[in-house]
Amino acid sequence: MTSGLRKAHQYIWLLLLIIVPLIMVLSVKDLEIFSSESDTTSQSNGSKKGSLKTSENELIKASVFESHLEIILKATLKTSSSVVYEMDTKGNKATIIGQLTAAGIYNFNINNLPKGIIIYDDLKQVEITKLKF
Repeated sequence: MTSGLRKAHQYIWLLLLIIVPLIMVLSVKDLEIFSSESDTTSQSNGSKKGSLKTSENELIKASVFESHLEIILKATLKTSSSVVYEMDTKGNKATIIGQLTAAGIYNFNINNLPKGIIIYDDLKQVEITKLKF
């Protein structure tokens, strides 16, 4: 390799070192499958007087309070793109509530009382579980 090729090789790798992470950040930022119109949070906040409705299966336990929905994920899901949807009266996905990542307790602010929830993998287009209240 000549000195000119070494310099060109060095500049190309430095340029790729800057461009590739920038492209990755911009492409992830523009994904809208995880965005929600409602305000969601994964932190425990607010007062928990008493749950209005509670439902449970082998994977999750969900409790509906006056202003938020609490989901206890018992084990980490095999899919990394698990999104929680509100269930409509027909049992279909209605609006996005939030996203689940690892096992733990999740609190999502809600405006109205949902009929149930659906946990759905948006990338694989597969329903993981469904709970009715």
